[in-house]
Order: sequence, then C-alpha cells, then structure tokens
Amino acid sequence: MTAVEAPSDNAQVVPRWGMGDAVGGWLLAYTSAALFGALILSAFGYSTSEASVENLPLSMIALQYPPLWLGFVGVPIWADTTKGSGVVRDFRLRFSFNDVPLSALAGVLTQLLLVPLVSAPVLYLTNTDVEELGAPARTLGDKATSPGGIALFFLIVVIGAPIAEELFFRGLVLRSIEKRFGTVWAVIGSSVAFGATHFQPLQFPALTVAGAVFALLVVRTDRLGAGIIAHMSFNAVTVVSLVWLS
Repeated sequence: MTAVEAPSDNAQVVPRWGMGDAVGGWLLAYTSAALFGALILSAFGYSTSEASVENLPLSMIALQYPPLWLGFVGVPIWADTTKGSGVVRDFRLRFSFNDVPLSALAGVLTQLLLVPLVSAPVLYLTNTDVEELGAPARTLGDKATSPGGIALFFLIVVIGAPIAEELFFRGLVLRSIEKRFGTVWAVIGSSVAFGATHFQPLQFPALTVAGAVFALLVVRTDRLGAGIIAHMSFNAVTVVSLVWLS
C-alpha cells in the first residue's frame, strides 16, 4: 500500500480572491468613509452642512481617511488571508533598496513632466486654468499652517495614502484583473480605476497616467514597494511645493 504524502506547509494556495473582492473593497471604503466620517464629525460637533474640505480643519479631514482605508487596506488583507497565500506572495508586498532611486525618480518626473503634459489638452478643451486644476490640493495644503499641521499633512498624503492605495489598486485590483485578462489589461484597468476613484474630472487623465507609471513599476520589478515609493515621491512633490508656497 502506497503511503499518501501530507501536503507541505509551504505549498502555494491557489488564490480565490478576484474582482468581486476588489469591487467589494471599493464599496466598503466609500460606505465606511461616508458612515464613520459622518459619525466622527458629529462627535466633534460638526454638522453635515459643514462637511467640506473648505470648512473643516486639517485634523478633521485627517480623521476621514482611516474609514476609507478600511476598504483599501482591510479588504485586500482579509481577502488574501482567507482566500490566498498571503499579501507578500500574491500582491508582491515586498521592498528592495535597489528600487528606491528609480522609483523615486519616476514619481518626481511623473509629477513634474507627465502631469503637466497630459493636463495641457484638458485645460485647453475645458477652458480651465492651472489654478483651478490644482485647487483641491491647494485647499488642503493651505490648512497646514503649523509644524504639527505640516507633519499631519505629510503623514496623510505622502505616507498613508500611497501605502493604502497601492495595496488596493496595484495589489488587489491589478492582480485580480491580471488573473482574468492578463497583464496589459491589468495595468490599464487598475490605472483607470485609480484615476476615477479620486472623483476629480479635470485630474482624471493625469491621475490615470500616474497610476499606469506605478503599475508598470510594480509589474517590472514584481514588487509592490516600487509602486509605493513612486507614489510617495509623486505626492511629496505636491506637498513640498504647497508648503513652500504657503
């Protein structure tokens, strides 16, 4: 009688997560942001009529991000914990110091060169000026008027957002599309989803192109860390310029 060999603990689990988890994560992110965000504002004495970037202090705006990241971070980790082999293996959540120079440079050049290039036709066709294009970021940056505010601004935009968004868009979303349609469509689909999710029509083309740069870095290096670094440097250019100008 032939003995049956027990499965190895290191055997790779075939991932069962997919597009349904990505859509669910997106819905949870914005549902929790709306629900818990409103509760947080109410707890601090703000009414829903005051719930806008223009009317809220930076501290209140910062508290709106964790509920959003519940979907962007929580769902990929949950989906891969229960249906996959772990975020390191499935979503390539790993880093290499060799990626830092190229990825950081890619993020800076994307912000300084690609974004203006892609935005130029949009500004022309919509008869919009550069000031209006950068208004959302500038409104947020104008609230960072103290060392603590600048540190909080940096923490949200340069550290927190890139990690959460890369794990979701270049982790769960990209790999889910790649499983079904291949790498090319995964880069395109995850980039369009990334651009659309910011709900800024004027910035949609530029953000989609930026997403494509991050996606290509992740695919090329097979490491999510490359996309995170590029995203951090991309956002850092905006933060530094806003803080410097203010």
